[in-house]
Amino acid sequence: MIKNKFILLAVLPLLLFPLSGCSSIAKGVTEAVLERKEEDRRQCEIAGAEFDGVEQSIEAQEIHPKKVTKVLMVHGISTHLPGYSNRFQKKLYDTLNLNKTDEIVKTIRLDSDEIEWGDEDHVLGELHITRHMDEAETQELIFYELTWSPITIPQKEALAADSANMDGLPRSDLNGSLKSFMNATVPDMLIYNGNGYEKITKAIEESVCWMLADDWDTLPESGAHSCAAWKGSTFASILQDDHFFVTHSLGSRITIDTIQNFASRKTTPNKDLRQSEIARKVRQKEFTVFMMANQLPLLQMGRNAPDVPEDQAAYCSAGGKYGEQRVMKKMNIVAFSDPNDILSYPIPTNFAQKYIDSRICPSVVNVSLNVAPEQDVFETLSFANPALAHNGYIEDDRVITLIANGMHRNNPSPLIEKNCKWMEIEGLPAKTAKPSEDS
Repeated sequence: MIKNKFILLAVLPLLLFPLSGCSSIAKGVTEAVLERKEEDRRQCEIAGAEFDGVEQSIEAQEIHPKKVTKVLMVHGISTHLPGYSNRFQKKLYDTLNLNKTDEIVKTIRLDSDEIEWGDEDHVLGELHITRHMDEAETQELIFYELTWSPITIPQKEALAADSANMDGLPRSDLNGSLKSFMNATVPDMLIYNGNGYEKITKAIEESVCWMLADDWDTLPESGAHSCAAWKGSTFASILQDDHFFVTHSLGSRITIDTIQNFASRKTTPNKDLRQSEIARKVRQKEFTVFMMANQLPLLQMGRNAPDVPEDQAAYCSAGGKYGEQRVMKKMNIVAFSDPNDILSYPIPTNFAQKYIDSRICPSVVNVSLNVAPEQDVFETLSFANPALAHNGYIEDDRVITLIANGMHRNNPSPLIEKNCKWMEIEGLPAKTAKPSEDS
């Protein structure tokens, strides 16, 4: 028995190493789940209020034909290449019955005149933009895939020689794999919390600007551009369009930080009427961010509370005292986490009130689910592959369905109704008194 446990301890690091492949989701993720012959015992629990998915926005286009649904995806740790979200996109479009794709793929090299570049190249990453429709061409979705890895690659190259281990004593195979994993992933967190913060959040900000400011026809097809300086960035469709974010891993923290930065930005109405008008429109809108492998609690460590914590009623309630100072009407946060994913965390009760700026009006839904199946090891321990637990959200049918369909009391998806438990959290009225026996 003891010998078996030592064997298990030796095997665990081998299973951890594939986490370094966050940049290219392994082809076997879906197959690994589908090929299991035993009964699917993976659990799923949802805690939070009702929320809309992408489908409700697309269906609303029948009533509002000028509306367009827009989705921005932000990756997390490890080096990513353009196209990293292709498998996720395919499953999403299949679920939404969007079976037509524009042959044109627009690629923008992000730029900003708010960065002090000096003599260095202007590198903020790339935004790949694709357009999708249903068979009747009456429903439209534009997908924005952000790749910000080029910002961190130059600094990470300093560790390339260490990963290759060309000097000094050779490493064992296992330790070499673990060291390569560390060198590929941990630096992204360190760079983001260090000298890369401004550029990485600016990459998100530029991507959000392109999503809000332009329609498909007015977007540039290629080249390096700054959104605010582009002639087509009119922000004319903000109110009619719907906007969603999908993040993975570190991308959750980056996205929330960028949105909170909008709250802290000062504008002078008489000096910049255009920005004030844009802010007024955004203030009327709801946004939703779907966080796969959410890391907000982990990456809050060592940080101060936001500028305006624990005051949502004053900013977000109807008739709230500071309603005109909020950033948006509501930010729906749907956080997916697998308890066996060593790099993801559910959002604790009251976390949003304490650690997310009240001016973005956050509303949190936690989705805890087993992405990776648990296996019995030597009939003594249970184990779930942490690589699949971390990477598998992107192809998990339940995750895709919740992003596509949302969660509604009167019209739940059959897949979610069958496989997930839902604890609805909402403001409850006062308890109704029971009639007395004498009455």
